[in-house]
Amino acid sequence: MKSLARILGIAAVAAMLLAAGAWWRGVTWSDVEHWGTPRNVIDAEGVTVRIPVASGPAERILPQVAPTTTGEHAFLFPSGGEGGGPVRYDPCRPLAYVLSPSLMPEGFEPLIHEAVAQVSAATGLSFAYEGRTDEPVSFDRAPIQERYGERFAPIVVGFQNEGQNPDLAGTVTGLGGSSAVPGAYGDARFLRAGVVVLDDEDMQRLLSEPGGTDLARAVVAHELAHVVGLAHVVDTSELMHESNLRLTDWGPGDLEGLALAGAGGCERT
Repeated sequence: MKSLARILGIAAVAAMLLAAGAWWRGVTWSDVEHWGTPRNVIDAEGVTVRIPVASGPAERILPQVAPTTTGEHAFLFPSGGEGGGPVRYDPCRPLAYVLSPSLMPEGFEPLIHEAVAQVSAATGLSFAYEGRTDEPVSFDRAPIQERYGERFAPIVVGFQNEGQNPDLAGTVTGLGGSSAVPGAYGDARFLRAGVVVLDDEDMQRLLSEPGGTDLARAVVAHELAHVVGLAHVVDTSELMHESNLRLTDWGPGDLEGLALAGAGGCERT
């Protein structure tokens, strides 16, 4: 019996040392729990890195929003998400966002936070403001960056002009979207590292017009709706129509789509 106890003790110490060595090489307890299921990887700034493991409890932060209206809506990634639905953000973790202040019109920041609050209320997704960043706003951004640590980069909201971004030419006042990437384990994909680019000249012009503040806020909300997964629709009565016909609030299809965008499942930890 003593020899068996000694063997078991040695085995336990060896297991602890193995676990410590695995942690040192970047293997987490989640990897141990999912032993046999390799962690998904992604290319970040030219380097292959493991997908960060979701942290915290797998419980919604805010209550799920039940759709109370119906209308036209569409998703940028209609399939591939948790449970087989559209690709969505994880409702069990805050959606961090930062502002890239270059070219931001004076007094514009409150409109961004107000638009974020509108999207949060319509989706049931929790947003967390993390301040300003020195990251230049761009759709070419790496989804995982050293400046933000070992996690996905937060949603970034910033400003460009037509000279910097030809996609803002003409009547285009903004652009928005997120990357659809796999979770740490399994085949389900989640939205990450969103981007909102606003045309600073168009925003300046809107702010100088009567009622322009509401229109500018609506533009931000429209682009944030792209970030959480909504696509353009044909119905001109919806804010997600590709051209804003001076609408300042959601239509019935917008609200239905946003509620569904926030109804995803939690990522496995």
